[in-house]
Amino acid sequence: MRYLSDIAANDQNDVKAPSYTVVGVNSGYKWLIKNWTLDLFGRVDNLFDRRYVGSVIVNESNGRYYESAPGRNYSAGLTVSYAFQQ
Repeated sequence: MRYLSDIAANDQNDVKAPSYTVVGVNSGYKWLIKNWTLDLFGRVDNLFDRRYVGSVIVNESNGRYYESAPGRNYSAGLTVSYAFQQ
């Protein structure tokens, strides 16, 4: 879980991006088979698909201070390695 408080978008501190909290999960499992290691993992960011300000452009001249953050996204992977005998 990650929390970020509100942040000022201009020098006068009268325009602010609101605070937000986002949740992510990740998990994995590792198998050791003789000299081989297999590491399987998965991850979900922004689990509840929350809309929030991803970045602030401070003092943007046209008043477009905010850029949105990505929605829910996924990643998965597998790492395979071999340990040579000496």
